[in-house]
Amino acid sequence: MMNSVVLPKCMGDESLNSYTDELSDLARNAHEAHLLGPWLIARVAESEGAEVTWFSKAMFIATLNDVQVFFWDVRSNESAVGGKIATHKLFTHRFLDRGNVSKPRYKVVHSAEGAANFAAKLAKPVVVKPIKGTRGRGVSLGLSDKSEIVDAYHKAKSSIGVLVEEQVSGIEYRFFVLGGQVLSVLGKNPAHVIGDGTRSVSKLVDAKNELRALNPRLMTSLIPKDEWVEQSLAKQALIWESIPAEGQEVVLRHEANISLGADSFDATDSVPEIAKQAAVKAVMAIPGLDWAGVDVMVDTSDESEPVAYIIEVNTGPGIGGHHFPMRGAPRDLATPIWRRAYAKQKALATTFSITPIHTSPPVSCQRLVSIEGKVQGVGYRKWLRREAAALNIQGWVRNRQNGTVQAVFKGDRAKVEQLLGKLHFGPKAASVAKVSATSHSRSLKHSGFIILKTR
Repeated sequence: MMNSVVLPKCMGDESLNSYTDELSDLARNAHEAHLLGPWLIARVAESEGAEVTWFSKAMFIATLNDVQVFFWDVRSNESAVGGKIATHKLFTHRFLDRGNVSKPRYKVVHSAEGAANFAAKLAKPVVVKPIKGTRGRGVSLGLSDKSEIVDAYHKAKSSIGVLVEEQVSGIEYRFFVLGGQVLSVLGKNPAHVIGDGTRSVSKLVDAKNELRALNPRLMTSLIPKDEWVEQSLAKQALIWESIPAEGQEVVLRHEANISLGADSFDATDSVPEIAKQAAVKAVMAIPGLDWAGVDVMVDTSDESEPVAYIIEVNTGPGIGGHHFPMRGAPRDLATPIWRRAYAKQKALATTFSITPIHTSPPVSCQRLVSIEGKVQGVGYRKWLRREAAALNIQGWVRNRQNGTVQAVFKGDRAKVEQLLGKLHFGPKAASVAKVSATSHSRSLKHSGFIILKTR
């Protein structure tokens, strides 16, 4: 059953999901060697018979029936032109205009004064963005004061100008669109806890972070206990030791930012249909795109007439959040992405008679390695595990009591030799004095590449 490959079994706890199944455990252990999204897609490809070769944490080739499908994150045989357009915000706006897609009003400006003047003309808060860029870098939100707009302009400034957009109201969601359909919608709630009448705010945060630590997508985004949270608590007449009443919501931060502790939740079945239609139109408006993540601001203040605004089209959206939401049902995106990419590449190869790249069968070898120098206590073993996983090499690594690091590598001879050549580098704090390697025939009792205890 395909869902057993790509969907976890989540255990609800006070409406929050707890991921304790085998898939989730594998995903938590895989994050140092691979990005979560491509790792999920690769698992589907392998389950359907493909041979997967990794090139980096985000890149792999899956080969099935002489058809080779390349993935970089969740991008595959998507149009390079479409991907380029989506990272250029002005071009995105223009193509969305051509597609008659609902979105904020905007203007490209070439001076701080121009940015301030456009904001004054709109007579409402604005968003200032770099024209090119991803992951929200250089973006400033909700600006009304002229000095703030000027500062934001200089923060986003480039030779091709700065984009100033109308700040629209509502709740922002991430829609995943593939093949003209919305497959999943993910929402975010700012970091918060719900009182139970017995535990302090501090203990409630600890309990929630324990659940986040089990979530393969959120495990590196725990709720921070910092001065910003303390300021938020103070505004609610609370401190860390306060015990909120049962059902009382305590707001910890106001930004709906996953990295700052926001909850993710599945909203696929609850968002208005007009918002889904807008997301589909946005992807269709970008030439060559077949799947993408679309950020949509949904305003339901008038329930009889909801409004949706396209904020951004993202060709490299993380799909891990859809597979592992904090609340709500997990959604399988890896399977349809892999199957559509494979079908498209197969059709392309058939149409144009593309000859697949054939290579000789790999020659396997196994080596026992000893690394001497400053290699303990500097992250060397974790670095080596990442490098081995990227090359699809099996084995193990451990510290020795004599101060050296010992490892076993098993895999394609060329890749093992490539890894041996990297051993003198390692993390910055390491300093390798000597590397020695010999043949090793003892069978491995595990798959993958693991860290063993010191011996």
